[in-house]
Amino acid sequence: MPPATSRPDALPRRIGIRGRGRAGRALARALSAAGASPVWISRAWKRSPSRPFDVIFLAVPDDAIAAESRRLVGQGTRARCVLHLSGALPAAPALAAWKARGSAIASFHPLGSFSGRPSDSAGGRTVAIEGDPAGRAAAFRIARAIGGRPWRVAAAAKPIYHAAATAAAGGTATLVAEAARAAERAGMPARDALPAFARLAGEAVDNVARAGFPAGLTGPLARGDAGTLRLHRRALAGKGGLADAYAALARAARTAIRRKTAGGRRP
Repeated sequence: MPPATSRPDALPRRIGIRGRGRAGRALARALSAAGASPVWISRAWKRSPSRPFDVIFLAVPDDAIAAESRRLVGQGTRARCVLHLSGALPAAPALAAWKARGSAIASFHPLGSFSGRPSDSAGGRTVAIEGDPAGRAAAFRIARAIGGRPWRVAAAAKPIYHAAATAAAGGTATLVAEAARAAERAGMPARDALPAFARLAGEAVDNVARAGFPAGLTGPLARGDAGTLRLHRRALAGKGGLADAYAALARAARTAIRRKTAGGRRP
């Protein structure tokens, strides 16, 4: 049975969230801003409500989804639809316990880097959705209700999608930190290095968002400054992680530039 709503594009009336981490809190803010009143399902939750939830979101670590599902189902918690927030795991088998009880299931992954700040919200983001037909339909409605841009991802494609997300977010953060450390070794004040390189990375990302890639790429790779690139390689020799990342990113950039150039030459 689909979640109860007053109109097709409305949020479900009874929404529960298990997990008060960064993603769970960002989701709760987005739902609240759209007019919902989500209920937190704590570890101390002991009994089933008199009426089932329309939707339960499981905003817990990936490795805990299946166990939390079994625990809540075992306690008698009921829901018409259950959505987990993992970008990597398919809805089944992680939500198998709910499926066995007749709930619609799906995964609901708002693409974002949530820091835990009070302003964080899952609203207005692209949302990767996968699951059974009823679960997907509910997830699409909720995503649109919070201002998101939902899209359907195949279960088999979730790992590569989430690896891409991890590389873009965690990979960028790690690269910025390593670059700042290298600049400190060159004499840049430690108090300035990380903020300066974080700003530089943000500007580079903004350029690509506006102009695309490789059009938005700047620096010696974009200009083809072979001598400068040789200087970089010599300076980074033996420097471990940053050297490996630089070499891999340089190869990827050159490949993208060649591909773009070859495409532009086609009749």
